[in-house]
Amino acid sequence: MMREFGSPNTATVRRERFSRSVTAVSQTFVITVVDGPDAGFVTTIDASGTARVLIGSSPVCAIRLTDREVSRRHASIGVNGSSLQLMDLGSTNGTTVNGVLVREVILTGGEAIRVGGTVISVKRGEARSSGTINEASSFGRIVGSSLAMRRIYPALAQLVASDRPVLIEGEAGTGKELVAEEIHRSSKGADRPFVQLEAQNMAQADIGPKLEELLDQAIGGVLFIDEVGALSRDVQTRLRAIIATRSDVRVICATRRDLDRDVASGRFDDDLFFVLAAGRIELPSLREREGDVALLARAFWTECGGPDALPEDFLPRFEHYPWPGNVRELKSAVLARMTLGELGATYRSDDAKERGLDLITAVLEDDLPFPTARERVVKEFERRYVERMLARHGGNVTRAARASGVAHRYFQLIRARLK
Repeated sequence: MMREFGSPNTATVRRERFSRSVTAVSQTFVITVVDGPDAGFVTTIDASGTARVLIGSSPVCAIRLTDREVSRRHASIGVNGSSLQLMDLGSTNGTTVNGVLVREVILTGGEAIRVGGTVISVKRGEARSSGTINEASSFGRIVGSSLAMRRIYPALAQLVASDRPVLIEGEAGTGKELVAEEIHRSSKGADRPFVQLEAQNMAQADIGPKLEELLDQAIGGVLFIDEVGALSRDVQTRLRAIIATRSDVRVICATRRDLDRDVASGRFDDDLFFVLAAGRIELPSLREREGDVALLARAFWTECGGPDALPEDFLPRFEHYPWPGNVRELKSAVLARMTLGELGATYRSDDAKERGLDLITAVLEDDLPFPTARERVVKEFERRYVERMLARHGGNVTRAARASGVAHRYFQLIRARLK
């Protein structure tokens, strides 16, 4: 998991998270509602803001519309270099551009977007200073120098400085747990408890009592709820009351679900969502993080004790790989390369385009309970690692254990478990 990235020593080195920033010049776009209930609404967006701006009827949308034909989170729009990228987010009534129904499209200015009964004009504005964009390639143990990542670092800094609830959204494997940990360990209460509730892996009847138990353990610190979307409605109501009445525990939640859609369907508590959305942050997928694959791969190689530099033949194999498992999958690929000396077939770029799966992704697709899935992945890794180290050292357990950096007895225990 991404949470395991970074040893205490490397984390200390990377604590200079507030690196110098540079003034960036970016293209601006003027977004105007020209027809519909909200006609006259005008906003300007550029690359200095968040990765995307949401359009919809939800109060958390930056372009909030009262049109009843518009979905809660209808579409997103964001600056992509000198153009705009518009995406329909699975809306009920669809999104059209100049009369053509679209799912994802690049805009250059001069287009008319229709969502529901609302028409939105897009016009190119003047290039201007977009303020400062952090040049840092990391934020604590969070590594990434892409624009998509540098945009979220200021938001993380704000969350570190506050004590309000946080909602971290993103696909599986994007590092939501690591972000929660970094917000905590970078705050003034870093020495206080960080307690985790893995809601998705528990029976609904057990979540309520467990929540109460963990609250007592988290006093003065953070209660991190992994997959808040898995909570039942009664537990959601209880959580909302906890946030309102308990000032001695900070609640940080994570989800890969579309909570706007869950709110619209009645599956998720509307009031709880609005409370959490005040500290909302969305993590980009790895395929959206231009340049970060190479940066992360080299960092993981060093972190995992790889000899010398990352092999030159490693990165070219991923030129067309979509990374469905995101950063978590990339780390497993680095581990496979380091321990096996050669990538498995599922990582070769030609095969990857056909299958798009690695060991971890394959296990995830089986929808196993968390303990079972984790055991299967760990067991396979241990088997491959032990076999390779023994092969390298002629079957000598003592030398293999020493080269592995673990105690002789522990190496033998791992070996024995695999028999």
